[in-house]
Amino acid sequence: MASIDESLPGAAPPVIDTQGPAARARRARLGVWDKSIYGTGEMINGFATTGLTYLAFFYLTAVCGMSGTRAGMVTFITLLVDSVADPLIGLISDNTRTRLGRRHPYMFASAAPLALSFGLVFALPESLRGLHLFLYVTLLMLILRVCMSLYYLPYLAIGAEISDDYYERSSIVGYRLFFWSISAFACLYIGLGGLNANSALLLHRSNYAHFGWICAACLLVVGFTTAFGTIRHIPRLNRPHRRAGRPIVQLIRELREIFHNRSFVSLFLTCLLFFVAQGTAAVLALDANRYFWHLPASINQSVLLVLVLSPIFGLPIARLLQNRVEKRTFAIGGALLFCLCQFYPPVLRIYALLPASLTFLSTLLVVNAAVSGIGLVISGIGFQSMMADAADHHEYLFGARREAMFLSGLTFSVKSASGLGSLIGGIALDAIHFPVDIASRGLHPHLSLATVHGLGWVSGPLPAAITALSALAMLGYDLNREKYRAIKQALSERPKLSEQGQAAAP
Repeated sequence: MASIDESLPGAAPPVIDTQGPAARARRARLGVWDKSIYGTGEMINGFATTGLTYLAFFYLTAVCGMSGTRAGMVTFITLLVDSVADPLIGLISDNTRTRLGRRHPYMFASAAPLALSFGLVFALPESLRGLHLFLYVTLLMLILRVCMSLYYLPYLAIGAEISDDYYERSSIVGYRLFFWSISAFACLYIGLGGLNANSALLLHRSNYAHFGWICAACLLVVGFTTAFGTIRHIPRLNRPHRRAGRPIVQLIRELREIFHNRSFVSLFLTCLLFFVAQGTAAVLALDANRYFWHLPASINQSVLLVLVLSPIFGLPIARLLQNRVEKRTFAIGGALLFCLCQFYPPVLRIYALLPASLTFLSTLLVVNAAVSGIGLVISGIGFQSMMADAADHHEYLFGARREAMFLSGLTFSVKSASGLGSLIGGIALDAIHFPVDIASRGLHPHLSLATVHGLGWVSGPLPAAITALSALAMLGYDLNREKYRAIKQALSERPKLSEQGQAAAP
């Protein structure tokens, strides 16, 4: 058996039943139906995040006339507030006791306001301009982001609790990413005009309102379907272990604990760097495809749709790798593949090393999007499965299950970094003198060569360089198969040791 670092507080008192019916159930494999019902909840993230990331920024700047810096500030402020709220949401969820368990009450309560606020974000009144528009959008985004966290954090925690099997966890993540790809594809397909894709559709307010309310209806249906569909697994989940003390003291103590977990710190830094990079790239994707690559609407749509759909084809590759390669290894490999695909096309274009043929460019970008999507899902499955394993390591170190609290620390890095990336993207647009309200200039506005090349650098090579750093941050993750088995064995023996200690007590 692999040794475990005994200098860490691994002798924490037993707090989880590892021998009862619930624990035995968690070691059993889940059926395809159960994993599918759970996986549909990821469509909440797929619809909401894709719409906000790829379409909201373009909508606010090109259609509503907001400056790039202000649009970036909306995302930065709302994600920063939301990320600070995440640990509190995690703490509350971890310590909730109801007949519906500690996760489901928040999923049921947040589904409807989440859907409503999403629809309103894309149905902004034309009368709002300037500061009033900025304040109104910021308020809506705050409501949307907080409701998203109230649903998504408990949902993720269920995924970390529902199985204790090392390989089954990767399978569960695979189902989640499959449904994410489907929902992200649907979101962009609707938002970019479906079969009738053309540049004019992206410049009309009424089309965004139509898109927003369709997605809101999908969010509502998916939210309640997953919440109702996973109720039957409540007995399988861990029960809360409460600690004494005031909430703020408890919050500080638990934050201190998770940042003493080396694996968590590595994952935290990985998320931070990756989402700074991709927050920048995503908000500039539509602008780059239209004004740097000069793609027609149909090809623009194809590139984005292939990017979000191609992860499905990476699932069998990831499944093959997970049984042969350590999770950290294929997570890093997938991230570097994604990074390469993001880096080289704009550089070749800027230095005139690509043929001018539209057919060649379109084929290159579609294939490149497919390969980068496969790299992304390979890295994502490895990373998210590592995250669930690290939560077990946290139980070993500190003697309590804190899935939602643990996940909230990671989502803090994701959201704050995504917000920072969006702000960087907005500032970058202003810095390269990209026109505000470009929709009013027609379908083919004139842009200087410096502005076009600047758009290429900030939408590709810059995010790619930061993504490479995020892959390096994963080297700090120190769990592998043998160490994880040793941790699970130690956890399973704690109740026995506790009973022996009580029997030996005078």
